[in-house]
Amino acid sequence: MFEYDGVAPGDYEVELHTNVMSRGTVVPTSAATNHRPAHISAELTRGWSERLETAVFVQTAPFGSPGSARFAGGHVRAKIRFGQLPAVPVRVAMSAEYAFNRAVFNGELQTLEFRSILDFARGRLAVAVNPAVELVTRGSDEGLEPVFDISARGEWRLTQRLALTGDYFSAAATTRHLLPESSAHHLLFGGVGMDIGSAWEFGLSLGHCITSNEPWLVKSVIGFRF
Repeated sequence: MFEYDGVAPGDYEVELHTNVMSRGTVVPTSAATNHRPAHISAELTRGWSERLETAVFVQTAPFGSPGSARFAGGHVRAKIRFGQLPAVPVRVAMSAEYAFNRAVFNGELQTLEFRSILDFARGRLAVAVNPAVELVTRGSDEGLEPVFDISARGEWRLTQRLALTGDYFSAAATTRHLLPESSAHHLLFGGVGMDIGSAWEFGLSLGHCITSNEPWLVKSVIGFRF
């Protein structure tokens, strides 16, 4: 989930992301020996100007049987902030991301994604919406229609340092037609976000896919800016 605000010019941010499934696996049995119910990822972001930042993201699956794969892949990303629209109080940004995935974790070996960022804030309420288009440049779905998805976050600030959050993620359409509901994924998360102070932030949420019988997912992120 991407929001409009980012890293100040000349500063860095390090984030540690953890995703843990409650049980089982959602991949075919042939790939299950390399699938993990827990992924740990690290992201390093640098701000270059008031409008531009870049990031490198590395994903790992450290808790596996001996001899199984640990490195899952990585992303490189750039985000450009365009500012507020003249007619409505919505800030607009755009990110472009190229991803490299290990075949044992994802048949889409390389993908290119363009994600827009629409951000609204008023009082204690903040809402961000991310419509995106993804193209598979190498892998099992290479040459297929680009896939459209959308994600959104709502945040209600309880105090200056504590907020309630709600996230929505989907992958329900190609650029030509909607996917069958059995193939579509709609995930909902509820959680909290905390400003710990001294440049530290922490978020924790619990979610589930509401369109198929998949494991519950716990995700957390801790960030530090310097």
